[in-house]
Amino acid sequence: MERRGWLSRQNQYSHSDRVSLHDIVSDVAEELAPLAMAAGVKLITDIRVQQSLEVMGNEQQLYRLLTNLVTNGIQYTAADGKVNLTLDRYQQEALIAIQDTGIGIAPMQQTRIFDRFYRVNSDRSRITGGFGLGLPIAAAIAQAHQGSIHLQSQPGKGTTFTIRLPLKRR
Repeated sequence: MERRGWLSRQNQYSHSDRVSLHDIVSDVAEELAPLAMAAGVKLITDIRVQQSLEVMGNEQQLYRLLTNLVTNGIQYTAADGKVNLTLDRYQQEALIAIQDTGIGIAPMQQTRIFDRFYRVNSDRSRITGGFGLGLPIAAAIAQAHQGSIHLQSQPGKGTTFTIRLPLKRR
């Protein structure tokens, strides 16, 4: 019940402004570059579309969505690894992918990864300061914007989160 209330409040504020995904992707990459550098991880930004991609939504919440996912990618990738932040378009959707070369997530754990307070490895989460809320919040923000978030992962090879958001109609 509490979660439904949080999502309802999210929906109230999510679709009020025209938001440039180019700006958000660039800002997240710029803000998290020092964190990546300190971890010895290469943060790569790849904006594959020339025209500005805009969605209707809450800029702060979309920023938080990407920040949560990119931060996770950096924290769970070993030094000399990479985190790619990609913005692209497919038909009437913006596609944002966060792909890392990190530790990956076992198939059995992938089904619970978006559950609140669930942590793949509680020992590692204690070190990084996680409470198991970042991914559930990210999923809720995507849903509040009529979007979705999908996970592909292989242990030892890395993880890719793909966010799909409907583009603002011109």
